[in-house]
Amino acid sequence: HVLAGDAAALTDVASVVPGSAAQRLGIYHHAYRARLQETLRDSFGHTLLYLGDEWFDALSAEFIEAHPSESANLRWYGGAYPDWLAPRLKDADSALGDHPEVAEIARLDWTMRAAFDGVDAPVLSMADVAALAPDDWATVVFKPHPTLALISLRCNTLSLWHALDQEAEVPPVEALPSPMDVVVWRIEERPHFRSVAPIEAAALRAVMQGQAFAAMCGLLAELLPEDENAAALAGGYLRRWIDEGLLAGLHC
Repeated sequence: HVLAGDAAALTDVASVVPGSAAQRLGIYHHAYRARLQETLRDSFGHTLLYLGDEWFDALSAEFIEAHPSESANLRWYGGAYPDWLAPRLKDADSALGDHPEVAEIARLDWTMRAAFDGVDAPVLSMADVAALAPDDWATVVFKPHPTLALISLRCNTLSLWHALDQEAEVPPVEALPSPMDVVVWRIEERPHFRSVAPIEAAALRAVMQGQAFAAMCGLLAELLPEDENAAALAGGYLRRWIDEGLLAGLHC
């Protein structure tokens, strides 16, 4: 009854004064949904700001009916929300209209929260890299920080996010000429993000897939014009990733 409102469950509950079985179970029915909605509001704060209370609550109520909690830890409730939103807000003929940016704001919300709550790990240092022997570079694999994630955006979602974050006027939604990759990670106790060029995103994905540094250099060589130095670019990326705390270790 709490999940689906099944009236048959009422027969298993004794009706006592002052409340009937329907009234008593109704309290749990409402409290369950209210707690999940509170969780969504907390996890998707920028999405809530963008949509406003009425629209956000209407969508979240629909999501809750379709996706009851599957974990005892409410921290993980809502992971499916961005993907669930996307098809509901992309049809220009629907009552909601065409709003592809909403799912992207929600995805950034969720990824930032996941980074905030992610596992702690010591970050790689330049001293760790300096300790590598020359022969190690043929096989060394750099380990991404556990909070590291890459998402792809098709709208000016970062501009919308920054405006919401600063309580400034939100700019009009614009489609980007091409998808933008965004890296999300945590520095100490704060999640961060920045946009990355397609070639850096490809290099990061190689690292996140566990590829060796040499294989990443080979990938960059395939993507770059012949007159550009893939090894130098890979070295520059490596230095920046270490400085930013995107890497958490290495092994050969």
